[in-house]
Amino acid sequence: MGITTVNMESKQSLMGSTSSVAVLLLTIGIIVIIFLNTNNIINGSAENSIEDINFSSSLNNTFNLGTPFLVDYSTTTGLTSIGTRTPDISTEDFEVTFSGFGIINHDNNTIKHISNSSGIYITNPDGTVYQKGIMKLRSEEGNDTATAEYESIGYQANEEIVLDNGIIFFNSSIPSGELSFLNNTMAVYKDKIEGGLNIATIAWQWK
Repeated sequence: MGITTVNMESKQSLMGSTSSVAVLLLTIGIIVIIFLNTNNIINGSAENSIEDINFSSSLNNTFNLGTPFLVDYSTTTGLTSIGTRTPDISTEDFEVTFSGFGIINHDNNTIKHISNSSGIYITNPDGTVYQKGIMKLRSEEGNDTATAEYESIGYQANEEIVLDNGIIFFNSSIPSGELSFLNNTMAVYKDKIEGGLNIATIAWQWK
């Protein structure tokens, strides 16, 4: 959710900032672990549209902060290679686009949204994954939009699944619009990417 085009020079600059992002995400992870039992499994309900997401992997990434602030189901719509940084083909990096739909919970109201996103997907020889980009949200009624900048670090859980944790910063486009409450809002989130195609995202507002 913040990048649509990447050249090799900007990618090198981006990778230089990855370590500072890792520190931030690690700090968030430590705070979460202190207050939560990481063996908890997300128990969804139809109301929250998350009952079909299974995060009960033995590979960690099972923290639960209660009712999610945002849920999004997306499908990859574009994948363009931007090269490799090592002789290992598994470190190939990509520009990616994806679109989907979901819900945002706010003040006991559930707002349905449509999402269109673009970003970069960077893989490392140790199996870790770095992502950064922009998600554009539009309310189902189509009368308001918001932008969500995301950044995350994760890992290849197996051949088909990638799990990651990250942060999202929201900004609304209309001060008095349906999504105006998102302005200057921050959330922590986790993704489950299956087969490089289907993406399930759950986010909790960071207050």
